[in-house]
Amino acid sequence: MNSFPPHRAIARRDLLRLTGICALALAGAGAPVRAETAPPRVFQVRIENRKVIAPVGPIRVKRGDRVELRWTTDERVEIHLHGYDRKLTVRPGKPAKMVVQARTAGRFPITSHGWGSHGHGHEALTYLEVHPR
Repeated sequence: MNSFPPHRAIARRDLLRLTGICALALAGAGAPVRAETAPPRVFQVRIENRKVIAPVGPIRVKRGDRVELRWTTDERVEIHLHGYDRKLTVRPGKPAKMVVQARTAGRFPITSHGWGSHGHGHEALTYLEVHPR
């Protein structure tokens, strides 16, 4: 026997629908501000003598961050951000910018794919570390 009066009875499908709506609302309640609208995390990355001298150590961000890497160099170099498959050529006296949405957590090497007009290097210059929120 139903303990609710007939006019207050809830159909099972309506109860499931209401439960789903509540779950979606709760999931969105703690969601971070969309990274596309938030200002980017900007890092000035300086290369001298084929080494990153600033910043010292890996570049650390949170998953969801929009990251802007501003590169300067004293020698032409092709930069490759592994895992996100982003490539960029940086020339002396011409700062270059690499923008990436940090969607995947992990430690990603940023390597050189050749210096100057000859040779093919593949040395890790630094790392992009994307930490979970």
